[in-house]
Amino acid sequence: MANLRQLSKEEVLFIAGETHNSYQHTAGVQILDASTAADFSFESFRERVIERIEQVPHFRWKLQEVPMNLDLPYWVEDEDFDYQHHFKRIAVPSPGDRIALAELVAHLYSKHMDRSKPLWEIWFIEGLADGKYAILLKSHHCMMDGEGARQLSEILFDLEPEAEPRPVDESITGARPGKVPSLWQMYANTTMHLWSLPGEVSKGVASILQGRFLKRLGRDKSVATESPEVPATPFNGEVGSERGFVFGRLPLADIKTVKNAFGVSVNDVVLALAGSSLRNYLLALGELPDAPLRSIMIVSLRTEEDDSFSNKVTSTSVSLATDVDDPAARLQVIHEEALQVKQQARQGGMGIVEIIQLMPPLLVNAMVSNTPAEMARKMAGGNLVVSNVRVSPVPLYIAGARMEATYPVSIISQGLGINLTCVGYADDMDFGVTIDPDLVPHPWDIADGLAAALKEYLALAKKAAGRGKTTAKSKPARKKTRPKKKAAL
Repeated sequence: MANLRQLSKEEVLFIAGETHNSYQHTAGVQILDASTAADFSFESFRERVIERIEQVPHFRWKLQEVPMNLDLPYWVEDEDFDYQHHFKRIAVPSPGDRIALAELVAHLYSKHMDRSKPLWEIWFIEGLADGKYAILLKSHHCMMDGEGARQLSEILFDLEPEAEPRPVDESITGARPGKVPSLWQMYANTTMHLWSLPGEVSKGVASILQGRFLKRLGRDKSVATESPEVPATPFNGEVGSERGFVFGRLPLADIKTVKNAFGVSVNDVVLALAGSSLRNYLLALGELPDAPLRSIMIVSLRTEEDDSFSNKVTSTSVSLATDVDDPAARLQVIHEEALQVKQQARQGGMGIVEIIQLMPPLLVNAMVSNTPAEMARKMAGGNLVVSNVRVSPVPLYIAGARMEATYPVSIISQGLGINLTCVGYADDMDFGVTIDPDLVPHPWDIADGLAAALKEYLALAKKAAGRGKTTAKSKPARKKTRPKKKAAL
């Protein structure tokens, strides 16, 4: 059995969390300026990309699923692999502006990937305004996390228009799938895992109860005794099968100006921008809850030496301080709590998610499919997902074309109708907001609200220039001004 390559328990939610209404793939939309590439076309693009991904064996692997989903699937070689199944071509409707592109991307994203083939596809999109192109790379989350996607970009993209392929780390090129497991091997592994399940779950439950007991005794003062409240919002309802998508970009220099002025991190600023935009969005709807919104925050568990494609992340939640009027005080609340929860997440320990990861996919899928939106929100511990990853500090090229921007499309799940993901690229922070269109009307207001929030923070930072780093020393006022009646967006 040593030659088998089975998915890890941390990846069970990516496999079993997929339902009719939930997708577990992510995507990236890259805007390309082909003026730097001679004779740029779908054919030349396809040829260059194939040349690069030939070095990544993972792109020829598929899942071998276990009968009745009683255990996690295995990675095996696709003996019938054909690039024809993975490269697709389409044109954006006229006038090829940001709204038309966003609608096309949302449509292409809202389709399950074929598990009988390797779980990736690339869409070549033509017809954008000003003669630009776009590509949409979809890949299943069980293939890689955000850091794995960043490493992939280093393989696909170049630092200049005409460049030789960069060397690829042997941990990637030398990766091998497992052999196709026989039925008796799958049954043996499944039996062993199911046999150990009661004991593992019992230990996990004991770990949770012990932690709560120590908190109540006051011996563990690093975290609050009670779980924070996760208030209901209009976008925390039942998620459907359709997705919406909006995107935009913010100057990275402005974000760093705010970061330096307030003595916080870039991620803290991103969370504060999200909190400010959502606060104003919900105020306009007359739906801002008294308790602060909470964001599920992805925390990487990778070391600096870790170069492999995989999923090595955990999650926690942090307040977006939407109950705080003052923007500076809101940022300080976020900063202080983010420091605390990230440290706790990296220390490990059992929680509800870790218990779920011990269970077979069949049971996990049944839980996900039948969990009401309200319960899902509370179990997740947040109202939405906000994440932030780095891509490249310098411009990149693919098949000779310059990548102008890269906008992420990410996962929303039951009870969580918004995902806001940011990527640092060149001199900007590009962001994508993935939504359920039935739960989030007028989503461009959220995207535009991020830019408005940054403008507000930048003004505060400039006022503080010359006075040293700004912090909120006093307890922030938790008041809000509601409109007298619902405002139209």
